[in-house]
Amino acid sequence: MSSINIAQFHKVFFEESLEGLDAMESALLALDEGGDAELVHSIFRAAHSIKGGSATFGFPDMAALTHEAESLLDQVRDGRRAIDKPIIELMLHTVDCLRGMFDRAQNGQPLADADSENLKQQLAAAAGNSVPATANKAAAKPAASSGWIIHFRPHAGMLAGGNDPLRLLRELAALGQLVVEAQWDRVPTLDALDPSECHLGWRLELTGAVTREAIAAVFEWVEDECDLSIEPLVAAAPPPAPVVEAVAAPATNAGAAAGTSRSAAASSNDAGSVRVAIDKIDGLIDLVGELVITQAMLDQFREEFDPSRLAMLQHGLAQLARHTRALQESVMGIRMLPIGSVFNRFPRLVRDLSQKLGKQVKLDLVGEHTELDKTVLEKIGDPLVHLVRNAIDHGLETPDKRRAAGKGDVGTLRLEAFHRGGSIVVEISDDGAGLNRDAIVAKAVQKGLISSGENLSDEAVGELIFQPGFSTAAVTTDLSGRGVGMDVVRRNVVDLGGNVAIKSRAGQGTTFTITLPLTLAIIDGLRAAVGGECYIVPLVSIVESVQLRADAVRSVTGGGELFRFRGEYRPIVRLHQQFGCANARQNIEDGLVIVVEADGTQIGLFVDELVGQQQAVVKSLEANYRRVDGISGATILADGSVALIVDVAGLIRLQSRRRAA
Repeated sequence: MSSINIAQFHKVFFEESLEGLDAMESALLALDEGGDAELVHSIFRAAHSIKGGSATFGFPDMAALTHEAESLLDQVRDGRRAIDKPIIELMLHTVDCLRGMFDRAQNGQPLADADSENLKQQLAAAAGNSVPATANKAAAKPAASSGWIIHFRPHAGMLAGGNDPLRLLRELAALGQLVVEAQWDRVPTLDALDPSECHLGWRLELTGAVTREAIAAVFEWVEDECDLSIEPLVAAAPPPAPVVEAVAAPATNAGAAAGTSRSAAASSNDAGSVRVAIDKIDGLIDLVGELVITQAMLDQFREEFDPSRLAMLQHGLAQLARHTRALQESVMGIRMLPIGSVFNRFPRLVRDLSQKLGKQVKLDLVGEHTELDKTVLEKIGDPLVHLVRNAIDHGLETPDKRRAAGKGDVGTLRLEAFHRGGSIVVEISDDGAGLNRDAIVAKAVQKGLISSGENLSDEAVGELIFQPGFSTAAVTTDLSGRGVGMDVVRRNVVDLGGNVAIKSRAGQGTTFTITLPLTLAIIDGLRAAVGGECYIVPLVSIVESVQLRADAVRSVTGGGELFRFRGEYRPIVRLHQQFGCANARQNIEDGLVIVVEADGTQIGLFVDELVGQQQAVVKSLEANYRRVDGISGATILADGSVALIVDVAGLIRLQSRRRAA
């Protein structure tokens, strides 16, 4: 009889278990707010399912930890003990620990570590049980070590969350004697270097009377954004007993096995999956059926064409166009997921931050069922996390300050998502103190961004906080003060084809508005002719198109050109010069200027003429050719020719660099 390889079911198990952990966390937070006893049953069921699956699929360390959590929950469920704050905190810690274990399992790494073993003991103690100590646990106790070996490698997107790896190293150095060894093996060549990503890793040796918990606290805010291992540095001692050797040998083999399987696990994770409602599948099947009928009707004309039936042919082609468009929308709808999967991470984040900062915060989530493309959904999480942290840290006041301002003790943080035209809008608003205009202006003058005495509008003052390295925090903390974050937030949103706007009123609060395309696969744009080439300008970036007279354009030093638009001068980018198009119109009066905006900046694109509006299926230029500055992708037109899609944000960055040079 052939055996079944249960590893093929791991991916589904991981996905379902992580959903179970999300449900546990949501129920625990509801219990913390005074929810009913039914929530305890739902938490127990989720823990029981994870325990059973872990044992079935060969993860005994995870099953053992979940078993202890289940035992404690069983006592609460049976009424043998009351649910209280310490138990809720312990269970939330369990959820975090299990997430880390699942992450290690997906990457082929050993599941158990000192934190999970310590947590298992805490759960057992809370439930009145005892867990036998093993040689492995004894080796992980701080008392048996003279220090710690820490392997720390940030994920590529860690900087996008506003986190500073060097701050973490400085905090570790404050705990004891720190020896730092940088790991350069993943640093790319200069032409492939992305400055917004962290390519370094570190091996750290920390000696001194430091507990593992103190080290873990340093990495508390980035534990999901880095690969981290904390192992004891064992002091010189007599030769180990045989039992220790017996335990240590398999650990070495496990580490080697993890190294060989890590790349395969990463490839599997990157593939991802999408859960699709059955009604969407049914709709797709119905549309395919309609297409088959239309195809059969058109096949009649292929066999025998009669000019008298031309009207029927035109009707068939129109029907084919309708069904094709409906099929396109249906297929795109399969990739559309509710933004609630991103919103659901914020109740825990708000709770932890408000407790840490001594603030009372009420979180309102609106529009969780608003759908957007899976790719956009995956990339919008980090910018939203930073904005929420920023609102709690900088925006909302402490209870005593709110009372002094005539407000209630509890501040309100509101996240709302809704559709507007062909875009999705996400608003993050608070009823806090609003932007400190005087502090922002003073900091901008200090950094040389503006001159002293310059009269700025409220919108212009708000734009200053998006400048790189800008921060008005008087004291640097683990949440703010480094000036890292808001510029990265805007850049990430712009990279998704969206934009960020800010509106603030002193004493009343601040609102950040993020506008994003529903999908990155298909965009609406205007076709613009430049010489013999055709370019697509995204409709979401277009402000207006104007025809200029020659006397409306001003030349500046260095060969640049400016035109006046709505009371302000904007630079002109001639696309034929930017992309080397031949036979293009040179005279400004013979062409058109398309005013576009991205990243809060407007420029004018000079083109020969506008051809019309076009829905463009985006193809990656980088994957099929190479990266081209100012171009975000390509699309195939109806006649089979290729049109390039203009990267408005990229052109603006190029223009800024030219001005700086």
